[in-house]
Amino acid sequence: MSFILAGDVGATKVLLQAYHQGEQRLLAEKRYLSADFFSLTLLVQHFQNEFDLPYFSAACFGVPGPVVGRQVQLTNLPWVIRADELTHACQIEHVEIINDFYAAALGIDELTESDLICLQDGQYETSGNRLVVGAGSGLGVAPVKNCQGTFLPQASEGGHMDFAPLNGHQINILTWLQQKWPHVSYERLLSGEGLETLYFFYNIQSHGHGKKSVTAAQIYQEAINGEKIACQTLDTFVQIYGAFTGNAALIWEAQAGIFIAGGIAPKIKDWLLKPLFMEAFLSKGRMRKVVETFPVYLVMNEKVGLFGAMRRAQAINGEQ
Repeated sequence: MSFILAGDVGATKVLLQAYHQGEQRLLAEKRYLSADFFSLTLLVQHFQNEFDLPYFSAACFGVPGPVVGRQVQLTNLPWVIRADELTHACQIEHVEIINDFYAAALGIDELTESDLICLQDGQYETSGNRLVVGAGSGLGVAPVKNCQGTFLPQASEGGHMDFAPLNGHQINILTWLQQKWPHVSYERLLSGEGLETLYFFYNIQSHGHGKKSVTAAQIYQEAINGEKIACQTLDTFVQIYGAFTGNAALIWEAQAGIFIAGGIAPKIKDWLLKPLFMEAFLSKGRMRKVVETFPVYLVMNEKVGLFGAMRRAQAINGEQ
């Protein structure tokens, strides 16, 4: 049987896709809220029952967390995912779990020109490496090595690097956050909750109290409407985002492109297209001329992680 399954697992949502590899035909695809299920195993079983797909020959899941062997404890969701459990409980012959941004990096080659917005042309080199960075429920980073024309992603937990303030104002943010968390990573700020955290901070600065019930989507809409604190929040967010991406680019020079993926980027496209993001990306002192050479693209297709997981599932099935 050539039924294969791919999953893009996130702290907020899980996107599953079933495919008939022999007939090259989509069987089913659906998005689920992660919070509605106690485990990925139960979610997959629900998907199988819903679409009458009791068996798969291969499956691959991109998951947000450090994969150790054949299991992972998710960073921002109380799930432990075990490949062997999925194999037996869901009747999947071969299961592989990979980091979610490893999956996103695999999916880059499945994108079309319309899926990308160029933020900087740079000096593209076919022999160069790639870098995939993206904010969503968490913050993902995947260096991608170019091995004679084949792009091989490397898993990382680069989103948990220490947050480095750019100015006195951001030092105040760091000092405030250190009262809550002993370790303040970039992910604490560059995620959906990060937007809410920054908005809460600016409300305290302006009014002496915060707004706890405002979502990231509401903050962005308020910013579009011109609300001052929401605009300040988005400005700081994209500035930190740009600086972080530039830092990662100095570690992993990506002459074949830096790809800004993740669920947040398409939703705040208008803010990322403002000069603040690229100004922060390029503000690297003596290394500015280096980061100016890297092509930078905004990934507008949120399914890039699913594309990568499906690509790997197809490869697993072909290897058997």
